[in-house]
Amino acid sequence: MNARAVRKALGIDHLSQPVLSYAQIAMVIVGAVFWGMAAHQVAPFDVDTFGEFALQFPAEAWAMAMMGPAAIVWVGLRDPVKRWMVAIGAALQFINFCALGYSFIFTGGEAVMGLFALIFFAPLHAYIFGAAVNDA
Repeated sequence: MNARAVRKALGIDHLSQPVLSYAQIAMVIVGAVFWGMAAHQVAPFDVDTFGEFALQFPAEAWAMAMMGPAAIVWVGLRDPVKRWMVAIGAALQFINFCALGYSFIFTGGEAVMGLFALIFFAPLHAYIFGAAVNDA
């Protein structure tokens, strides 16, 4: 009996962890706050913090790139779980956080923030993506 069969027999599903939904709600809230800051400030972020790459796109685009995929994952995690939605949203978030990490570290931004994006957020969404495509 393989691990997938054991998980199925025991009713264990990696995507049923409530913390995954809570993390997506937090991403939407943070994205909304960032969107609000971007809409009401002349320069919502600077090159010394975010790097040259991030400044090639409007701040609102980065907020949307956080909120949209997080909402897709959150809706996909609702019962019944829609694995294809979770996989697409998690993949988009993984790409977003890798792009942010690149900008922070390699184009003149704050390296600590880049490490946070690449060490915490990107692997979390890679895990969610893997659970969505492997536990079917």
